[in-house]
Amino acid sequence: MKVVKKSWVLLLLVLMLTVTACSGGAGNKPKEEGAETNGAGTTDKVTLRIMWWGSQARHDATLKVIDLFQAKYPNITISPEYMGNDGYFDKLATQIAGGNPPDLMQLGNNYPDYVSKDALLDISQYVGKEINVADFDQNVIEAGAMDGKQYGISLGSNVLGLIYNKSLLEQAGLQPPAQAMTWDDLKAYGQDAVAKLGDGKFAFAGQSFFPHYFNYFLRQQDKALYRDGGVGFGQEDAEAWLNLWKDFSEAGIIPSSEASASMSETSPDVSLLVQGKVLMALVWSNQMSGFQSAMTDEIGISLLPKAADQVRSGLWVQPSQFMTISKESKHPQEAAMFIDFMVNDPEATQILGNDRGIPGSEKVRSALSAAGSDIDKKIYEYFNIAAENASPMDRELPNIGEFDGKLNNAAMSVGFGAKTPAEAAADILAAAEEAVNKAK
Repeated sequence: MKVVKKSWVLLLLVLMLTVTACSGGAGNKPKEEGAETNGAGTTDKVTLRIMWWGSQARHDATLKVIDLFQAKYPNITISPEYMGNDGYFDKLATQIAGGNPPDLMQLGNNYPDYVSKDALLDISQYVGKEINVADFDQNVIEAGAMDGKQYGISLGSNVLGLIYNKSLLEQAGLQPPAQAMTWDDLKAYGQDAVAKLGDGKFAFAGQSFFPHYFNYFLRQQDKALYRDGGVGFGQEDAEAWLNLWKDFSEAGIIPSSEASASMSETSPDVSLLVQGKVLMALVWSNQMSGFQSAMTDEIGISLLPKAADQVRSGLWVQPSQFMTISKESKHPQEAAMFIDFMVNDPEATQILGNDRGIPGSEKVRSALSAAGSDIDKKIYEYFNIAAENASPMDRELPNIGEFDGKLNNAAMSVGFGAKTPAEAAADILAAAEEAVNKAK
């Protein structure tokens, strides 16, 4: 009996050694108690590059969120690249062409251009897993999809608005601009404002050279920059747009072309409104936070002017930016985790606020609204009003970045007297046709 027992003991020892040896040969070490992971079951060191544009306020907030993420996932390092809007897409194009794109790229509704260049990863496999969109509005999710594939996650939605310096209005004894006044009403209001403001101040920023504002104007006649795979407007529409601004200039309610050329309402850093030189400007609703942070005067917002004979509302609710992942990324799963962190983490979303637009998550919206500042509440209130007055969104013009520059040149040529509105309108139409044809 003793011999039998010893034999069983020896056999068990052999089996245990065999199992241990096989386990060691696979190279997998047991995870240490409490070890941090990146959510993918690994503690491998990972570095991600991310690139975005925006104001200094956006840079500061996004950098704080990156620090939070890295504290939660210490094995993941995020290297940020950021700048203002000017030159952003040129820099991104250079990196993509050079085979060195960032892992995470902030894009606008021009993301289909990057899909056509095969630069973006289909992130469908991560949606619902690494990226939680359970309480996102369905239309917000679908806005980042093409041909059944998900390429981006919306960081927020926006709507165009007429922002104004409320403090300056009150000083001049003016009432805030009425909701949905006509373009003619705006001109009359502007002339009255200029007379009362004095001191070289103007009623309105010169903004004839922005594609989205031109598109708003077109949509009032049920046209668009891009529709049904082609250019959605005619030369006469572009001429009407340029004549509108020429009329504003001749009425003395907008600054000179020289002043408009050197400044822009795309950012508080280069804003005539922030400098106190103009009373009103067209902006995206999410810009209100950045503008208010840069000003001591109180600002307000109302609906944009409408055409007296408009066919439909020119307003549309637009996802402001998308976070996308490069097709060249070696760490797409970790990149997807950061996207989820940006749009869902309670602390991160409080830091980011409404800077990139109204969040897609109902849970996040409720939390931000409850804890929001006065300016946040203004943004939510205006967004709800504008959304009720909006009509369905059109797909963005392909290669809109290139069209943007040519629209700017055409509009400026009228402002400086180099071309007539009719001549510049022909240039605008040709630029739109070129943008569409390049995408085919």
